Amino acid sequence: MTERLKQLLDSEAHDLAVPPPPTDSVLRQGRSFRRRNRMTAAGAGLAAALVVGGSVVALTAGDDTDQGANDAAAQPVGGNAVFSYGNQVFYDGPGHQAEIDDKAVKSMFYTSAGVVVRHGNNPNSDGGGPQRFSLITPAGEVQRLDLVTEETVHASDVDQPYIAYGEAVDGELQVVVYDVTANAEEARVTVGPTSEGWFPVSIDGDTVYVQNGYENAISEVDWKAGTVRPSESPSAWEVADGRVSTEVGGHPTLVDASTGDVLLSVNKAGYLDLSPDGRYAQLVDEEGEMFEAGPASEMEFEVFDVATGSSVTLSGPAFDWGWTADGDMFNVGEDEIVTCDSATGDCTSEPFNKPPAADAEDLKVGGRLYES
Repeated sequence: MTERLKQLLDSEAHDLAVPPPPTDSVLRQGRSFRRRNRMTAAGAGLAAALVVGGSVVALTAGDDTDQGANDAAAQPVGGNAVFSYGNQVFYDGPGHQAEIDDKAVKSMFYTSAGVVVRHGNNPNSDGGGPQRFSLITPAGEVQRLDLVTEETVHASDVDQPYIAYGEAVDGELQVVVYDVTANAEEARVTVGPTSEGWFPVSIDGDTVYVQNGYENAISEVDWKAGTVRPSESPSAWEVADGRVSTEVGGHPTLVDASTGDVLLSVNKAGYLDLSPDGRYAQLVDEEGEMFEAGPASEMEFEVFDVATGSSVTLSGPAFDWGWTADGDMFNVGEDEIVTCDSATGDCTSEPFNKPPAADAEDLKVGGRLYES
């Protein structure tokens, strides 16, 4: 009986017609911009919401369950270093390597389904043609995604299998949430009119924070409900666990993105760079490092526990370090990878054989969206 039931279910599943989600005719505009910033990484579900003219239309893949998202969330990114040289990506420490079939890697995003790699014709963080994407699963399988964008900002949430971004479509800003496991749009929500072509953005749970160009106000998009409201967040960049980096009274500060309440303030120069999970923040003083006397090995920086305000001190230029998916810091050296616990400051190292002909300028580290 059990085998007969399985055969019937298999037959029904094979014959089930699953319509693809509709696609829009997209007009992409680009504006070159260069800004050092950091990254966030993306929930669940096979149902999508498409908002057109104020209406919310549900898109499904023939199943009203959330099983696909639950499966993705059960396979988190490892807590080891993620970095790349050229098109070679080390997705879970130096012992796990995958090759991206493209000219260059631009950046890497942490998601619950694996490491999403943004790649294209050159390694530049912005500019230089189309931005293509591939998912590297925890097992090391490289899956080319259908997602292709031009001159826009992307973000992810380490606990979810999504990439989020904004794009201009017929003069309207639309926020897109792309499911990297289903290789399809999960949601598209219209925010409002725009004359811009790029949009700072973060995804944090059910909320996408998006800014309509540098000068315009920030909106909070509930991408599951398809609703939009003005945001109290001081920035649309790098919102993680409801926290966002800003400046208050001339001091690097972390605030609650919803209320503006100060969570951590540091009476020093620089800015606070949040970890992908939002638990820790690295104090980065790039201008100070540029004029620091002495070798890089003598430089130091602090990593703060956002909840307690305590900090540990690590060695080297702050911007040479990347974040692991679970909030530790790592540094890629000539022949070793050093990983440090952000809570204790304890560090471990493991040997690393840099790819032949690899140049230091080719290095991209996980946890940072933009490189200089």
